[in-house]
Amino acid sequence: MTTKIEVLDAIMGSGKTLGIIKWMLANPNNKYLYISPMLTEVEQRIPEDCEALEFTFPTTEEHKTKSLHLLELLAEGCNISFTHSLFSELSKRHLEQIARHNYVLIIDEEVSLIEPYQGKYKKGDIISLEEAGHIKVDEDNLGKVEWLWKEMSEDTQYSGLQRLCSIDMLYCSKRNREMMVTQLPMSLVESSKRTIILSYLFKGSVMESFLKLKGIEVVDFTEVELLKDTKQVMLEARELITLCSTTATNAVKNYSMSSTWYSTTANKDQLKKLSSAIRSVYRKVGKDDLLLTLPKDNASRESKRSVVHPNINLEGVFLYCGARATNDYASKSVALHAYNRYVNLVVKSYLQDYGLELDAIPDDDQFALSEMIQWIWRTRIRENEPIDLYILPKRMESLFKQWLYTPV
Repeated sequence: MTTKIEVLDAIMGSGKTLGIIKWMLANPNNKYLYISPMLTEVEQRIPEDCEALEFTFPTTEEHKTKSLHLLELLAEGCNISFTHSLFSELSKRHLEQIARHNYVLIIDEEVSLIEPYQGKYKKGDIISLEEAGHIKVDEDNLGKVEWLWKEMSEDTQYSGLQRLCSIDMLYCSKRNREMMVTQLPMSLVESSKRTIILSYLFKGSVMESFLKLKGIEVVDFTEVELLKDTKQVMLEARELITLCSTTATNAVKNYSMSSTWYSTTANKDQLKKLSSAIRSVYRKVGKDDLLLTLPKDNASRESKRSVVHPNINLEGVFLYCGARATNDYASKSVALHAYNRYVNLVVKSYLQDYGLELDAIPDDDQFALSEMIQWIWRTRIRENEPIDLYILPKRMESLFKQWLYTPV
């Protein structure tokens, strides 16, 4: 049973994935579960680059669900790659097979260990089920939602909720039942022989805070040889990235551009000026080369608070600020970041509710920097080609400059 998690903390472009592939090939006697949100990693790179290990992945070609196919593959003791979206479909039977075959669990850096619950169940569902005695929110166990309704028939509206509870994935804040989070099931980690996480900027991250809350020991994973060290990657990045601005982008530098600013605080004139700033870059570089991020609601033309000019076509241009699991934008040569980011309030409140000391709460600056860097690395810089970078919020630009130009 796993009592600790091993972390390989290394910068993008250092060769983490290649290193872990070589390590798996050098240790063929292990059984492996490789988890990544990227279908290309799951269905192409890992099976192809680890051909000797005969990796396979769950499909629905001959099975009703990927979860059922995954269970079958686990029972056979196959080496398996799958996406983290399958977490919510795991059951105790899956975990039993993982423990039976002593699987080594490798989690790609893009997988979130804790995130706000965004499913179909709401505060009212939790409260009504709790009042009826069908569930229990165990505040002595970090707010874990426990399922008690043994007589519930299968395939009801709450079957999905029951499954989340069965593998310890759903948790509630103490102060507000509406503040629910889903977590990587610790039962999955505990069922594995070893758990290795590929990460970058681990210190001060939401991931580190979550593992502290769980009382999980974290140690460095040092059994791989990387292609490049941090200094080499940073020196190359400085040569490849040109920080840019226009008169219009400079005019909005002091705007907050936080989620609250976009949704409530900004007035019409400010939103109009921001729209002009975005348009100035769009017209300068063109649709094909540009990658843009801001809150999704404000990128929608249907929104009353949209900052997207009617003449701008965002198809293939807009990318969610937290996106990490995609190579679809690797041809983009210009990136425009217009979103001042902070740790999600629901996640932060949950971590605070259950006793993390202030110095262990995830750092907003570290979170913003880590997310922004990962977003920027969706562009062609991942192919070692130069990019122009526009960062509109002053705080975000300052964080990036400090990271990029701090001596290493």
